Amino acid sequence: MAKVNNTDYSQKRGKLNKKDNVIHRVRNGKEHTYSILHPYQGPASKAQKNHRELFGKVNAQVNRIMNDPAQKEEWTARKEAFNKTVVDSPDLTLRKYTTTRKYVFDKIKEQILQEGELKPHKPLAGRSLPKGATLSIKIFDQLSAAELYEILKARFEVFVMEQNIHYLDEDSIDYISTHLFVSQNGRVIAYARLFPEAQKGVLRLGRMLTLVRGQGLGKFMLRYAVAEAKKRGAEVLRLHAQLQTVNFYKRRRFRAVGEVFMEAGIPHVCMERVL
Repeated sequence: MAKVNNTDYSQKRGKLNKKDNVIHRVRNGKEHTYSILHPYQGPASKAQKNHRELFGKVNAQVNRIMNDPAQKEEWTARKEAFNKTVVDSPDLTLRKYTTTRKYVFDKIKEQILQEGELKPHKPLAGRSLPKGATLSIKIFDQLSAAELYEILKARFEVFVMEQNIHYLDEDSIDYISTHLFVSQNGRVIAYARLFPEAQKGVLRLGRMLTLVRGQGLGKFMLRYAVAEAKKRGAEVLRLHAQLQTVNFYKRRRFRAVGEVFMEAGIPHVCMERVL
């Protein structure tokens, strides 16, 4: 089989050889050949085998349903009924389905996992909470004394003790805010608050923090903050990001607005996301 001359191209993307149905790719100075017809050749991890087995089992059932006009029509009606309930559902993770096949796939997969035939793959960071942790979303009047105490303690620990910011944390904005917080064993380990700005249709995200790092809590909190802002009819979600966190927000569809400014002695930049 002929070698690939364009090494720079093959290092980045690989060189397609349609005649032999393979891709040539250079890695660590050596050329490797990958079959297009059999992309899963070679040893696989236990998680990969489990994923392939699950996908194959689900896809086989989905194909049978989609090839049967009567069953397809029935599942399409189920999908439409599900989509109508999404708007009024308190579960912010629910989304409307645009295709019947995707709806059938998810429901069949859920059924197989519930029956215990196969183990689910490990959830992605930011998709779930640590064991024993719960998310709460409350306005100020709904907070218990213990919850408010733990929230203020967490904010003091991060912004005063860790970041050495000297400011008045109890700024009265808490009264008009929606408070999102994750509790574990009675302790607040992640927090954020949403409150309206003077500009109509704009909500501000502030005091966002995590005390347990490396478990995707920041992604989790931001995902639910965006969902809550949409639920409350906001058109734009705005925040003041410390410079070291700008890329984190950029990866989640926020864009920088204006120049860098100082806030509480720390460089910040205003960022917005259109909802």
